[in-house]
Amino acid sequence: MGGGASAGGGRATRALRLLLLLVLGLAAVEYIFGSILDASPLRTYLYTPLYNATQPTLRSSDKTLSTWPKQIPTSTQHNPNTRNHTKSKNNTVALILKKYNITRPIVKLNNTAYNTTSSNITGQDIQSQSTPLFITRIMEGLKNLVTTESGVKRTEPVLPLCDSMPPDLGPITVNKTELELDWVEKKYPEVQWGGHYAPPNCTARHKVAIIVPYRDRQQHLAIFLNHMHPFLMKQQIEYGIFIVEQEGNKDFNRAKLMNVGFVESQRLEPGGWQCFVFHDIDLLPLDTRNLYSCPRQPRHMSASIDKLNFMLPYEDIFGGVSAVTLEQFINVNGFSNKYWGWGGEDDDMFYRLKKVNYHVARYKMSIARYAMLDHKKSVPNPKRYQLLAQTSKVFQQDGLSTLEYDLVQAVQYHLYTHIIANIDERS
Repeated sequence: MGGGASAGGGRATRALRLLLLLVLGLAAVEYIFGSILDASPLRTYLYTPLYNATQPTLRSSDKTLSTWPKQIPTSTQHNPNTRNHTKSKNNTVALILKKYNITRPIVKLNNTAYNTTSSNITGQDIQSQSTPLFITRIMEGLKNLVTTESGVKRTEPVLPLCDSMPPDLGPITVNKTELELDWVEKKYPEVQWGGHYAPPNCTARHKVAIIVPYRDRQQHLAIFLNHMHPFLMKQQIEYGIFIVEQEGNKDFNRAKLMNVGFVESQRLEPGGWQCFVFHDIDLLPLDTRNLYSCPRQPRHMSASIDKLNFMLPYEDIFGGVSAVTLEQFINVNGFSNKYWGWGGEDDDMFYRLKKVNYHVARYKMSIARYAMLDHKKSVPNPKRYQLLAQTSKVFQQDGLSTLEYDLVQAVQYHLYTHIIANIDERS
């Protein structure tokens, strides 16, 4: 009788071992051939999505949303090291606009040159994100049981968060001497193509797009890039610099270009950016304690400028350099598109922020210091006061929701991404 019980126990043990081997075998097949076996039972019953907690969750009802642009370029210039970003499946901007019930901008990309030298998310990266949690845990357990041999690829450890206040920050000098752009382009090897940088030794707490409206300021571009990259790297943030140039015949429209910069920077960055610094190219910060981070309230950065005797011109000013989060920018419907010529658009943004109950924050004047590069004064917009009087009534119908432009080109150079757009209104 005891022998029968022992035999029964042995059979049960062998059955459990076979079952365990079967599960491990299926797990190994799933792990290796997961991209092929999308309909496997393990994937069907055990799949748990692993979402990035800092990004919007894609619900099943959102999966049919089309990405910007509505029209795909009919022809694209290529070189052997470029990748066409218009094929990216990043729906971040569309999802955000849907969340806030904002009509997406109209973007035309006929004959657009969309050249970049940075890599997008690879198929391998996408597959690793969709690996079932159960299978991942099994494979991690197997790694603990098997001796690691040389040459086996190990998972890189997660970098710790960067310091909330990076070390050795303080006043800096500025070099206003005119520089050759080609010379500056060869500096700062730490910066990735497109002007993108992330700290190598820690995980950045802030992911920031620097949006710079631009037209006929080539003498300032090299000086700006030479100053801003070491300044931003010192702050241990992840950032990208986007130079948004206006093409066409109409007067300069700084605000509309910044709307274009917001849309295009989000399109180009997998996962999108968390916050945005809208930055005049002729302003250079003089203190690294002036953090280009995601603000709790919209932040006016350039409160203290040398050519204004380091004094705030008036309390409601929001021009020069300003920082907002993604949510704040969406909530106010972006900038107005109606300010052609100099002045008014920054005050318009201030009124928008106040209308939705934000308040403008500033660092103390000894920190929010900037040097201004010499430039020719622009002709003031004669309609600016008339437009400002209507801001609180019409801002929900004037901004991102009504943005229209032709994207001419988006090219990634070493230290910046160059976006050229025709923003002229069609009659």
